[in-house]
Amino acid sequence: MLCLFFSYTILQYFVIQNWAINHEKQTIQKKMNEVVAYIQEVNFTKSVLESENYLEVLNEKYQMIRIIKENNMPLFTISDEVSENSVAPKNVEKEEFVEVSPNGDRLVVLRKPIKANGFKGTVEIVRNMENFDSLIDQILMLVLFTGLIAIMLSLIGGRLISIQLLKPIHSMISTMKRIKQTGLTERVPVKRQQDEMTELGMMFNELMDDLEKAFHQQQQFVEDASHELKTPLSVIHGHLSLIKRWGKDNPEVLERSIYLSLNETNRLIQLVSELLTLSRVEGSSSRIISKENIHIKSTIEDIIENFQTVNQEFQLMSNLNISHKFTLPMMKRHLVQMVIIILDNAIKYSKDRKIVEINVKESGKKLIIEVKDYGIGIPKEELAFVLNRFYRVDKARSRKQGGNGLGLSIAKRLLDMYQGTIDIDSVYGEWTKVTISIPIE
Repeated sequence: MLCLFFSYTILQYFVIQNWAINHEKQTIQKKMNEVVAYIQEVNFTKSVLESENYLEVLNEKYQMIRIIKENNMPLFTISDEVSENSVAPKNVEKEEFVEVSPNGDRLVVLRKPIKANGFKGTVEIVRNMENFDSLIDQILMLVLFTGLIAIMLSLIGGRLISIQLLKPIHSMISTMKRIKQTGLTERVPVKRQQDEMTELGMMFNELMDDLEKAFHQQQQFVEDASHELKTPLSVIHGHLSLIKRWGKDNPEVLERSIYLSLNETNRLIQLVSELLTLSRVEGSSSRIISKENIHIKSTIEDIIENFQTVNQEFQLMSNLNISHKFTLPMMKRHLVQMVIIILDNAIKYSKDRKIVEINVKESGKKLIIEVKDYGIGIPKEELAFVLNRFYRVDKARSRKQGGNGLGLSIAKRLLDMYQGTIDIDSVYGEWTKVTISIPIE
């Protein structure tokens, strides 16, 4: 910016100087034309006094008009504060314009030959440029002074603007330092004005939200895994210790310990699989990019058929009140996983009445899937907690049947991705109904 201002100041000075010099040249040339025109019109050799008086009126301050004869002798001279001896008279054959500096004064001399009424000589105009140089110096000082003031103002203004522009960046740096010291809860304060720095702050806050969410998910996964893996690992360790001490010599103890260890190992494998599934679901974006239009009726029919084949002692009663052409934009594996989780719970927690009812319908621009079983039911005071991870109504029976309390939590996370909901209604000891609602649009 300093270089730009300095270059502009120098350019401005030279432009003004050239304009002033050209103006002076035009003034002298105009004066020369007036003198020549007067000489050509009158017989001034016979009336030198009158001509001298006229040219004296025509002359200006700091200027000398001199008529020179062929022998370089002046016919007469009219001067106003210009010494006659400063410039020697000179007869010329063609017009010339020169600058001289006698005694330190800058003079410009314009000479022009003339022939008129029997007179042959030269008209010479000498102009003292001292006042002009003084004016140019004043213009230079003015340009430098105003340029300096402009530079100072630009420095102050640029500093204020840079402080204002860098304030969000300093705020972001301070927030990063606080995040490093205190954790992921700090956020950059965002102002109301819509500009690039505000957008950068908003993007940073969104990134920190995602990072904090991912960190808590990882922390939750570690806590859940350590909590749930502790029991089966302890059981397996206890049976291996039992076999090491005396079980290898006792076939009954050995067989029993191996059987129980395998059961705990299978439950461990299932638990790890469900934990990984839940972690992937929670880490997914709320907007699914790779959606597909799946046929709901045929998909649910396939799931029911598979469950009926595996659980032949159950009666799966389905009422799919939608057409085969009905489709829904979502990932097929997500729908299959949600329905399998609910049907698996219905079968797993049924009692003597082995009936499961499946109803599917369209209601109010929503797809409704209802699964009702006549099993152990859920106490009313515990309905609000069954969607929490690892929550089990009857801990002893759930462990015996292989439940980990993660199924409904996974189903809920999958539904959240499609803005869906899951509702559970139950009468303890009689029945339980799970309702899935997915927006069609």
